[in-house]
This record gives sequence, structure tokens and C-alpha cells, in this order.
Amino acid sequence: MREPIEEGARGDMSAVRAGLIEPVAEAPSAGAVKLGGFLVTPARLRVWGMKSALALLDQGLFSGAGFAVNLLLARWMAPELYGAFAVAFAGFLFVSGFHNVLLLEPLTVLGPSQYADRLPEYFRAQIIVHLVLVGPLSAVTLSASLVIWQIAPGSPLTGAVLGVGLALPFLLLLWLIRRMYYVMQRPAVAVAGSGLNLLFVVVGLATLRHFGRLGAFSAFLLMACGGVLACCLLLWRLGLLRPKPAAEPKIPWRRALLGNWNYGRWLVGSTVLSSVWSQAQMFLTAALLGLGAAGILRAMQIPSLVMTQVVAAGGLLVLPSFSYDFGKGSLRQLRHKAMLTSVALGTAGVCFAGLLVFFSGPTERLLFGGKYANYAWVMPILALIPAAMGVLTGYSMAMRASHKPRFDLLASAITVPVGLVSAFFFMRWWGLAGAAASMAFGFVAYAISICGIYYFPSAIGQK
Repeated sequence: MREPIEEGARGDMSAVRAGLIEPVAEAPSAGAVKLGGFLVTPARLRVWGMKSALALLDQGLFSGAGFAVNLLLARWMAPELYGAFAVAFAGFLFVSGFHNVLLLEPLTVLGPSQYADRLPEYFRAQIIVHLVLVGPLSAVTLSASLVIWQIAPGSPLTGAVLGVGLALPFLLLLWLIRRMYYVMQRPAVAVAGSGLNLLFVVVGLATLRHFGRLGAFSAFLLMACGGVLACCLLLWRLGLLRPKPAAEPKIPWRRALLGNWNYGRWLVGSTVLSSVWSQAQMFLTAALLGLGAAGILRAMQIPSLVMTQVVAAGGLLVLPSFSYDFGKGSLRQLRHKAMLTSVALGTAGVCFAGLLVFFSGPTERLLFGGKYANYAWVMPILALIPAAMGVLTGYSMAMRASHKPRFDLLASAITVPVGLVSAFFFMRWWGLAGAAASMAFGFVAYAISICGIYYFPSAIGQK
């Protein structure tokens, strides 16, 4: 007898097949609108509207945990101590980038297109792949903490990086399991796990502060514990905590890893390059201006990080649908969805940046109580990052769904000199503001590169 989850997976995968916008192959219903040869019906709008709202809610709750940690640490800790956390967190993002391109993105693309009828087995294989990949990444991070301890024994970076190394497997496992629910188009279930994680982290932060134990190391361990609780809940709902039925066909983890590598090998180089132009400013700020300046830069980036997560939620929602369109050869439909996604998310990002131009001061007082009032004007500069990401998201997801992530590598290669040169000159001219301007400038250059490559005839099969 098959596990109930497999039947649920099949039913939920039908949501991927029933896209929001599909070629007109039926008589128009009442209220239907024809856009560019495609039919938008009220029923499809309701389904995707609900899924979009749930995806945004889940992303908001999940990101809320990271937001709460960054916000409360920025409010409660000295800038130098928070700067150590910010630098360690930037290192975590760098390491997690490899996990993303070698596991999360292949899962999202290959799952709907190749394993739609075998998702439970496929998910089990990917969990093993997670363990194989994260072990070395965690070991490298722990080794880095030892190196820092040898070089600067009294640096707060030592404990921060050590915390990252210990928390890495659990934090990334939660990312993986949440992504499984997006593959099945079931963001409603992911909401429960994200909500539990947020509640645990917020209560834990308040408890640590009450007992005087709040720091970068304890914050990362707290996030890891919240991840473990959320993972247990989500795995139980998936049915993967129960023993695997003997009759269930097995997908070897090595085959899954090979498929991931064939898809993501181009993105490994892209991850390294994108980290150079997008994260170098944080490390340079800490090295040249001090950990306190790095903490201020990170604090001023918090509002834009929230909007960045909203944009990311939109990308996560459409990628499985894009992958299914590519799998059935509906390239016209794929391109149309990509354009609509980029227009919608880009418009939202630009509006957000515009609002911060007028409300950066009140936003700073609301978040930090005036602690960083002299730097509030940096917020609108950093808000250009989610605006640029919104513009490129639809086109980038379309190229990745088309199994052509090498174009992402090309765009990153084009952007690297822009990021490095701008970081060198901007920071030399304007200091902390220059670091923020360089980060925004790099994302704008990357967005221009992605859009230019997308409209090149061979990007996703255009004729």
C-alpha cells in the first residue's frame, strides 16, 4: 500500500499543470480575459491568488525569523558585536549558495519535470544528498572559526563563525524541506513550519536577553534549534518520518546527486562570482571601516531584505510552473509568464524603493529607536537591490527552468568587474555610503545583464 503522501503529491502536482495562464484551448468563460493569446480566467486567478498569498505569508513568516534576529540584535547589541554577526551571516549566505544551486534549485526544476509521479522517493533521495553536501560545508566553516581564533583570539568573529558552522546543517535542512512543499504547490503546509520557527526564535531571543546570554553564537544556535522543530513538523506532514514501504521504488541518492550536478554545475561558478560582487562590500566594510561599520550597513539593509524575501517568494512560486511549461514544450507560455512575473515584481520593488525615499527616517525610528538615525538615508540606496531583483526574477527563473543556468554564470561574470571596481572607488570616495551604493550598483548591472541575455535568441528557445 502506498503512503498517503504520494497520492497527495500527485493531487498537488496538478496545481503545477493547471497554470495561471495557458494557451486558449477552450471556450472563454464569463469574466475571462485574453492576454497575448492566453486565457486568464477567474478560477485560475483565485487559485493562483490564494497560492501567491500563502507563499508570501510563508516567506514572510520564515524571513521573519531572520528579520527578528537581525533587528533585535541590531537594537540590543553594540554595533561592533552586531557587525560580527553580520559578517558571519554574510559567510553563511555564501556557503548556503552552494547548497542552493546544488540542491534547492535542481529540486525545484527537476522535481516537477522528471519526478512528478515519484515525489516521495525523490524527496528521500534529496535529503541524503543534503547530508552529503552539508557535511563538508559545515566542516569548512568550523575550520574557518579555528583560523580566526588563531589569528585574533579576542575577536567576536570567532564565536559568530563557530555558531554558523554548527547551525548550518539544520538551517539548510529547513530550507530544503520548505522547498519540497513549493515543488508540490502546497505553501499552506509550509506556513505552519515557518510560523513555529518564528515563534521559537522570538521567544528564545527574549529569553536569552533576559538571562544575559544573547550573542552571535547563541543566536545562531537558537536559529538552529528552531529549524529542527520546524523540520520535524514538516517532515511528519510529508510522511517522511515513517518507515519507507518495502514496495516503494527507490531512487538512488547518487542518481539524484548526479542530476543535481548536471543542472547546477554552471551555477556553482555563478555562486562564487555573485558572492564576489554582492557580498564583498560587507567583508570590505568590516576590514577597512571596522565591524561597527559593517553592523550599521547590515542594519540599514534590513528593510530591503524584507522586500527581497517578497521577491524571492514570487520566484519560488513560479519556478515549478515554469519548469512544467518547459517540460511540455510550451515555450510561448513560459516566456509570457516570465514577462508578467518580472513586470509585477519589478514594479513592486520600485514602489518600495520610492516609499523609502520619503519614509527612511520614520522607518529607522520604528525599527531601531533612533540608534542609527544618522545613517537612515542609506536605506533607499539599498532598496534598489530588491527593485533590481524584481525586474530580473521572471527572466532568470525562465532560463533556469529551461535547464540553461549557464546564462546565470555569464551574467555574474559580466557583473563581477562592475561590483569590484565600484566597491573600490565608491568606498574610497564615500565610505559606508559607497559600500551601499556599490551593492545596489552591482544588482542593477546584474539585472541588466540577465535581461539582455534573456532576449538573446538562444536563451530559452526563441526563434
